[in-house]
Amino acid sequence: MSESLTKNSDEVATQANQLILQGNVEGALSLFREHLKDDPFEPKVVELVDSLLMAPDQGRGLVDFYRELQKTHPEDWRLVVSLARAYSKTGKDSLAVVQLQKLLRNESQHAEVWMELATCYKRLDKLELALRALNSLIDIHAAYGPAHVARIRYLVEANDIQEAAAASIFSLEVPDLGPPVRDWVDKVNLQLEQGLRPEDDLLFRTVA
Repeated sequence: MSESLTKNSDEVATQANQLILQGNVEGALSLFREHLKDDPFEPKVVELVDSLLMAPDQGRGLVDFYRELQKTHPEDWRLVVSLARAYSKTGKDSLAVVQLQKLLRNESQHAEVWMELATCYKRLDKLELALRALNSLIDIHAAYGPAHVARIRYLVEANDIQEAAAASIFSLEVPDLGPPVRDWVDKVNLQLEQGLRPEDDLLFRTVA
């Protein structure tokens, strides 16, 4: 077992902060790299890297950090997603899309990749492509709740109530959809079927 797996995120944060206070920023970054190569999506460590690298040069360091990490471990698809997210955080969603599309040509089964692609397209105001990404994900993982939620939200935000209602009916017919998602879709559907735009408190409610 690698050393990074024996450390939880709190331990990593404590050690990194000590190194930063000592002026050893590169030492802290090395610690982050060691942890993220095993757990790229660990929220606390990702947040620490963001806070350390975003401010000084408007994020160029953030992209370089994840590019180096991905090149060091090219076999891990999660690190491509991390690099794409770094591009997005620095306002370069188009470059994030390039990374994600390249990954999908070889590995199309990962739900996180499709979700990230849909999110990028949405920020780029390319709704049709965002919906296409979500539809592709649902074709692969029919009961993947976040894709169903995002598809309905995107359509409502585009004021396409009729299509949102149709999407909600489709989702309710998916047999293995998780109970929290099904409950949310059911409540949203009741309003959509009446031609109403769901209230934001409901539409953007956290769905487990």
